[in-house]
Order: sequence, then C-alpha cells, then structure tokens
Amino acid sequence: MRDDRHRWAAHDGRWPRFDAQGISLATTEPERQTLISGPSILSHYPGAIEWPDIATDDSYSLCLRRDRILRVNGLEMPDGWNQEQEQAVSDASDAYTVFDLSGPKALDLLKHGAELSLQKPSRSVARNLFGFGVFLYRYGAEDGYRLHVPRAQAHPAWQTLTRQAVRL
Repeated sequence: MRDDRHRWAAHDGRWPRFDAQGISLATTEPERQTLISGPSILSHYPGAIEWPDIATDDSYSLCLRRDRILRVNGLEMPDGWNQEQEQAVSDASDAYTVFDLSGPKALDLLKHGAELSLQKPSRSVARNLFGFGVFLYRYGAEDGYRLHVPRAQAHPAWQTLTRQAVRL
C-alpha cells in the first residue's frame, strides 16, 4: 500500500468555533467515555439518557441499545469482562470526538440530516446523521445538543455540519 501521508497534514482534532445562521458548533472533550455492555446493563445504570431526554449533569449514561451504554465522565473502570456484574467495559475516550451544537436553528440542521422528532421518543441515542453513525442527544438546554462521532469521521462530519448550517 502506498504511503501518502506527506501530501497533507494530519488534522489535530480541533476546530475553531463555528457560529452562523443561528447555529453554534464547537468541540468539547469529556474527561472519559466508557462503553459498557451486558445483558441487564440498563438495570445497572438507571436513568440512561434516551431521545429526547436532556443530559444536565457532568456525568451521565447514554442508552445506545438495550444491552449497551456509553458512560460519559463516569468513574474510571478497568477494561475487560466483569463476571460479577456480567458486563464488558471498554475505555472509548479516544474513540469519539464530541461536538456541542446549539442555537435556535440547531434542531432544523439536525432534522435536515436525520429522521428525528422531539415528539417521537426513542430508547436509543444512536442515529444516522448526514450518513455518519453518531450518538445524538440533547445537552444542557432545550436547544443544546451533543454528538459523539467516531474520531476517524470527525473531520468530514464537521465539514458536512458547517456546510449544511450555512445552507439553512
């Protein structure tokens, strides 16, 4: 395989704050992101954020599936299988770039790229947004949202979000 790394500079994972058309977009860095999977995981972590719940604390869990959550800023946990809890733990802190999206037009942007409604609840925060698999939920306020994007797709996702925001 040919090595073309010399043709472009690697992106450092940071973008300047974007403000236009009633939309603000910025990156944020949670202290820790931990994927936890297991057959009765939701009973171990009651109150996991679902769509359209609003996360208001610094530490919270996101419901991804009935057997998987993403714990944001939770206690540090050892990776691997915990037989007593019947759960698998994986540190995912470097796996996802997190974007804060807010403003009066933020929901319009999200609706443009995904099927979602504040009136139609969903157990999961996993969404397909403009063709990217993301975890999308409301954060901090009625018009505040967070997106966890796989790090390898963060740059094209940022470009897509900012381009689409300008078009609104």
